[in-house]
Amino acid sequence: MDFRLSEEDALIQETVRDLAQEKFVKRAVEVDEKSLWPEQNLKELAELGLLGTILDEKYGGAGASTMAYSVTLEEIARACASTSVITSVTTMVGLAIQREGNEEQKEKWVPKIATGEEIGAFCLTEPGAGSDAGSLKTTATVEGDSVRINGQKLWITNAAHSGIFLVMAKENPELGSRGISAFVVEKDTPGLKINAPEKKMGLNGSHTSAVYFDDVVVPIENRIGEKGKGLSIALKSLDTGRIGIASQALGIAQAAFDAAVSYSKEREQFGKPIGEFQGVGFRLADMRMKLDAARLLTRRAAWMKDQGMRHTVESSIAKAFSTEAAFDITAGAIRTHGGMGFSKELPVERYHRDIQATLIYEGTNDIQRLVISRGL
Repeated sequence: MDFRLSEEDALIQETVRDLAQEKFVKRAVEVDEKSLWPEQNLKELAELGLLGTILDEKYGGAGASTMAYSVTLEEIARACASTSVITSVTTMVGLAIQREGNEEQKEKWVPKIATGEEIGAFCLTEPGAGSDAGSLKTTATVEGDSVRINGQKLWITNAAHSGIFLVMAKENPELGSRGISAFVVEKDTPGLKINAPEKKMGLNGSHTSAVYFDDVVVPIENRIGEKGKGLSIALKSLDTGRIGIASQALGIAQAAFDAAVSYSKEREQFGKPIGEFQGVGFRLADMRMKLDAARLLTRRAAWMKDQGMRHTVESSIAKAFSTEAAFDITAGAIRTHGGMGFSKELPVERYHRDIQATLIYEGTNDIQRLVISRGL
């Protein structure tokens, strides 16, 4: 087994790291404190083709590997976790259309996402349909050459800034989850209403809103994929999305770990750096072990996707393990910093706030365990 990145993937990683460490890090505090949409970050990523890392070159993407996509999200999250979430979700929407759409649909929407002209929003979760996505209530009623969509979605990342909404709705409610289809709704469509962003614990630059569909009418040509395959499209998207979440967790964890190691060398007590005390040194050792294990599991899932292998269980393993490892690592970083770790003067408390959401979105870690256990 070769654990090294390919030359192309390593070059992408270096490019993203340089950009993120030079510019995104400086903006991250203000993005968090003022809940600012990181527009400049996204613009700079788009200019380098990094909003479409995994999308085909034919549609304006970079045509890179899933591994490159993973390291891209990791390096962005290491500097600004909010920017990484936005990038992950909009890419997931573009990838779903690219994978499931017809040529006309691909040419119409994927280039807009790949170039950053439009941001994508993935509309699945509802008030009564979170983990149980198949029980969603939003309806899509076919009326001749049009579809009328009615319903409500919650916790929709990017909604307030999106131009392309990928919406899962029941076209045939009597068929339950097998009656769900996927549709594209464009911004400014009459009847589409987006609430103000939610006030959250972390990831404050990544705006999350409720979305309402009140007699939203779109052409039947906006159906993505086959009728009744909407849930399948969503779940396939989440398989890749979970690699993205694991990668985000890695980036946040790496930043926290780096900060803890640096502080342990600088901070002195009883006449020596605190890192020389076994209690601190062993904590750092545990953090390093978890970080390495999480990275290997995430890269395995990315590699399997690149090989065209089924990776549902492996993506769930990577997502659950990496996010929980990152939770422990960010908490360990706060403990290593002592009182300063509890202060907003340093970024470690932000890392710990930002990591909380990764345990929940794109399938809670309880759902990941369900996926894994079913795979047994």
